Amino acid sequence: MLRPCTDTSAETSLTPGPSPKGRGETAGADALISINDFSRIDLRVAKIANAEHVEGADKLLKLTLDVGELGTKQVFAGIKSAYDPAALVGRLTVMVANLAPRKMKFGLSEGMVLAASGEAPGLYLLSPDAGARPGMRIK
Repeated sequence: MLRPCTDTSAETSLTPGPSPKGRGETAGADALISINDFSRIDLRVAKIANAEHVEGADKLLKLTLDVGELGTKQVFAGIKSAYDPAALVGRLTVMVANLAPRKMKFGLSEGMVLAASGEAPGLYLLSPDAGARPGMRIK
């Protein structure tokens, strides 16, 4: 299951909504969307240029992302329990680049990084294959 990994409040993470009943979907799956709905999401390869702890936040790391021609973006991600900030610097990941900026208690978040999680403990940032470059569009 993919779970967006940016907080929309001071420290809450987004999770999928309830599954529609009677549609043969797996538990926890969101309602089906059209290809047009999906195409509105601008997924980009991002290089983590900097990562740091957020003073006073239990779950958040502040990430500075290099998104190629889109410049740099600041994102607050609820991944503190799974990652040491120093180990993230230089790593490629996937971000939602056209998410409306959100003013948070700790600053402005300008996107969302994507991570996978499931029933078992663990949180895993998505990583593009070798050869991907910051700013590449994911289709």
